[in-house]
This record gives sequence, structure tokens and C-alpha cells, in this order.
Amino acid sequence: MLSHAKGVRLSPDGSKLYVTNFLGDNVTIVDTQTDKIEGEIKDFSKIRAISISADGKTLFAANSGTHTIAVADIAKREIQNLVSVGREPYGAALSPDGRFIYTGNLADQTVSVIDVGTLQVVATITGFKQPRQAIAFTRDGKWAYVLNEDLSIAKVDRDTQKIVQQITAP
Repeated sequence: MLSHAKGVRLSPDGSKLYVTNFLGDNVTIVDTQTDKIEGEIKDFSKIRAISISADGKTLFAANSGTHTIAVADIAKREIQNLVSVGREPYGAALSPDGRFIYTGNLADQTVSVIDVGTLQVVATITGFKQPRQAIAFTRDGKWAYVLNEDLSIAKVDRDTQKIVQQITAP
């Protein structure tokens, strides 16, 4: 059930661990109190990174096989919506305020920004080098840092949704 796990994410309250399974195209749910598998969410397509909403009710997953972000209802354990983004999304990073999902689109070298409230892409940021699933935000939410394939890091101003600096690996 956990073969080919690619990533993990804890629920905000720490009670559940969500494990992505790339080859099985599912997310396994583990109860952290008992360390037992309690279920799974299925029907993803080449699943990559995931994020969990602050209330623990919604899971966002990058589907690189269908160029979408899947929006899953955790209680129902099913995908409720698919949001079309760039080609081969790898990331699904929630902004600190929980209002936006950022996804690095490997094949078209962009980052899509999705408004969580409307599930619409509100910005497409260009200038990346095959962005990966590693996307981090400053605590105040002003900046996003996106890892590129060549290990450089793009610093994004979230107000303008533009790259303001490329930090190269030594």
C-alpha cells in the first residue's frame, strides 16, 4: 500500500499523516496515534506534492498526469474538483494565509497560482527552470521561494507575482 511513496504531509492538528503513492496514484491516511493505516484517497494521476488546508478538511494534490491540481474532500476520501494548471505540475503549496495554492509546472517552466476560494488560476508566473515541488513562503507571506531543476532558487514577490531574484547554487 505504501510502495513508491513520494511525500508526506501532517494534518494541522498532527493526528493524521498523508503519504503520497506515485505508482498507486493514491494518498494513504495514517492515524498518528495508533500508527495504523485508516484509509486512502484514490484516482489521482501521477500524484506529486500535496498540501492540507488549515481546517484539515481539504487536500490539494499535484496531478502531473492530467496537468491539474486535485481538490479532495478528506472526510469523504474523494476528489471533488480538478483545476487545470500548466503542464506537469509538481507542487501544491498553500500560502501561509491558506488563500492560494502555488504549483510549479515542470514542462512549461511556470508557476500557477490558484485562488482557493474560487478554484481559479489567478496568475501564471514565468521564468523558472523546470520548477520542482519544493515551494516555501516567508512567514509574513510576502515572498515565495521556488526550487528549480538546476538547484537554483527563484524568489517571487507575491504582490506582483514576479520573480525578483534567482539565487544560484554554488
